[in-house]
Amino acid sequence: MLGNYFYAQKFLTKAEKMQQFCDGYITGIIKNNIGDIFRQIGNFNEALIYLTQAAELLSQHGPKTATALSYFNIAEIKAKQFLFAEANELLEKLYQDIKNEPRYLGFYYKIKAEIASHSGEFEQADKLHLLSIENMQISEHDYYYAEMILEYCHFLTSCLQYKKLDQFIALGLAVAKKIESDKLIDGFNDIILLRIKDIDDINIREKHYQTLTSSLLNSRRELLKREGDYLQQLYRLNVAKLNLSTMKSLSDNLAVINKVGHYINTSSDIKNALPQIQQDLASLFQTDTLALGFYNSEQDQITIHYLDNNLPAQTPYITDCKSEATYMSYCIKSNSAFYFNHMNSEQKVAMLGDRCDSKVQFKSAMFSPITINGEVKGVFTIQARESYQYQTFHFELFSQLISYISIALENQYNRQQLLHLSQTDHLTQVWNRKSLEAHFNQLKQQQNQEYTGIMIDIDHYKEYNDTYGHIAGDEVLIQVSRLIKQGFHSLETQVYRYGGDEFFVLIPSIKPEKIRQKLDKLLIEVKKLLIPHKASTCSCYLSISVGIGYNKDPENQLSLNSLVNTADRALYQAKENGRNCYFELAHIKETIY
Repeated sequence: MLGNYFYAQKFLTKAEKMQQFCDGYITGIIKNNIGDIFRQIGNFNEALIYLTQAAELLSQHGPKTATALSYFNIAEIKAKQFLFAEANELLEKLYQDIKNEPRYLGFYYKIKAEIASHSGEFEQADKLHLLSIENMQISEHDYYYAEMILEYCHFLTSCLQYKKLDQFIALGLAVAKKIESDKLIDGFNDIILLRIKDIDDINIREKHYQTLTSSLLNSRRELLKREGDYLQQLYRLNVAKLNLSTMKSLSDNLAVINKVGHYINTSSDIKNALPQIQQDLASLFQTDTLALGFYNSEQDQITIHYLDNNLPAQTPYITDCKSEATYMSYCIKSNSAFYFNHMNSEQKVAMLGDRCDSKVQFKSAMFSPITINGEVKGVFTIQARESYQYQTFHFELFSQLISYISIALENQYNRQQLLHLSQTDHLTQVWNRKSLEAHFNQLKQQQNQEYTGIMIDIDHYKEYNDTYGHIAGDEVLIQVSRLIKQGFHSLETQVYRYGGDEFFVLIPSIKPEKIRQKLDKLLIEVKKLLIPHKASTCSCYLSISVGIGYNKDPENQLSLNSLVNTADRALYQAKENGRNCYFELAHIKETIY
């Protein structure tokens, strides 16, 4: 918390009551933060109500360690109420779940130290405080690291251990200044002031007065610098706003948005339009980075495509919402648009929780969820490294842009669904024969020179249908196609239903050893299905035969018919060899591998 408890409580209470926060995990985090505020201002009864509710919600909707912070807060309250047995009982229950988490161990040892100190076990309290600091340092959470040092300094002050105290004040102040935490800096300054009062030697007292004065002056300089930066940015924004209202009318701004919206809607893939979007939006916003995230609700992951002015084109990356809290996951989970202008580490942790990376690279940002067919499927963001880059009128234009992006993505999604239906086999959900020709032609246009075609046939499938019925036959096709897809799962490899019980695998390379490994495994996996086939002549259970054709095409003359024919001839030979096996044929050399 930053110390402004009134506004923190006000906004968190509003967030708690908002219907859009239907996610139990987020509601639990909000209740925990409200409870933490009440704890810090000494209203323990209210704090316990919220923290207990938070623990219940987080235990139901979050990971196993999600309740730890709520229980730590409750344990700390119990310790301050001198209910040491209850506090220790809570801590011991938590220990097994958090014993490998340095950050949680930091909180654990801090409360243990407080209990030991109140119980008069000062030597033990000293050891526990040091363990708390050590674990927070390992966790690399600088704010909490400095906070644990501050707690230890309070303890050392109460024990009059001034030699140690001076060492840790210097360390704590350095960390607090690094993260620009006025709250922690003021805390250390208060310790220095208390330290001075207990010094009799005038020379030593003068030395500490100088340290305090220097620290206060530095704090004041930093505050004035931030205020100066703020006023400078505010002035620049007002000038920019004036320019927008005089030199560029609202219609001009909307014209830029409409232009972007037009080519977004006509683009077959919005990801390819991102560089153009960034270039055009630069006339309206400071766009140091721009990103589009696509949300997979089943895996709770976001695939992020982004551009950064300081970096070359980047490959997309995936972030797991279960393991890391980000602005994007917050935007998606809360289904709410937002912007900020002066983000720092403390505010970021307060907003996203302790699972986030507390480092702040971009101090200004705008985020909005993207809804497709009534569901949140993505998020779009524009960000700037400097503070105070965006105001309300920027956010209104940004919101207009989001409307275009949502419509474009919804149209793109619906087109892809229709295309998927036209190009896939409705029963097995693999590509159909028509799409094989299209994909092969794409490879030809890319001047690909090596191809492997694999034809897979279910042994005595007609007899299976005659014996067990067509419904059972359809189920066999589904199960076998699933195993083929799993065995040949790759971005460059595609699986097709060629016809009836035949499947075709197209690979734009020749790697015999790797293919043999995959097929050996596939034959075993099909056998492990243990599907009885009493009409088969080659096995008691369902089996497959496979033909592999290797084709080199240095002159780009290979046809799809030739590719399929090579694999077909190899399949015929596999059947001649008794079925339930595979056979390899190289088209160029006409030799058998």
